[in-house]
Amino acid sequence: MRRFRSPSGWPRYISLLLSAEWGENRVREHRNVLLAMGVVAALGLGACGDGDDRPLSKAEFIERGSAICREGSDRIEAAASTAFAEQGAIPSAEEITKFSTSTVAPTIENEVERLSKLRPPEADEERVEEILEAGRDSVERVRQDPTILLSSVDDGFGRYRELATAYGLQNCGGSSETTRDAISGIVRES
Repeated sequence: MRRFRSPSGWPRYISLLLSAEWGENRVREHRNVLLAMGVVAALGLGACGDGDDRPLSKAEFIERGSAICREGSDRIEAAASTAFAEQGAIPSAEEITKFSTSTVAPTIENEVERLSKLRPPEADEERVEEILEAGRDSVERVRQDPTILLSSVDDGFGRYRELATAYGLQNCGGSSETTRDAISGIVRES
């Protein structure tokens, strides 16, 4: 019988498990130990981040935050265009309520949640928290009155959008005109 030689650097335990000398029964006996070692190693590697827990610069925060907001706006606008573009008339309050509660509110809520996971510059933490709080309040307003989305004065996301834009973030809170137009079935040809 040929003896197994472990490659350099392999722990002896793994080398023994792979060797023909130990035999199949021994491998089965120790398979759980090997599996546990693999799980521990995977968890250990998963827990290792890039070690960079520093706050983002304002430019980095704006870039990442705007990308998050753009995804949310695109999702809302695509859903509105699909749901309402062919109607040619303002949808019923029931249709708007359903769209608001199943698409708009959850999308903006997810947007705010994802923004809250970004670490803003230390000097801007309070300002960013104000933006996030306005976003949370907006979601609650839309959940309480879903038809507010059609308001030409305040669609529920005005303050959130205003604070985010003043900070430099783009597309937060959906694009009110495009979304309102899509919901109303008045999608403009560009």
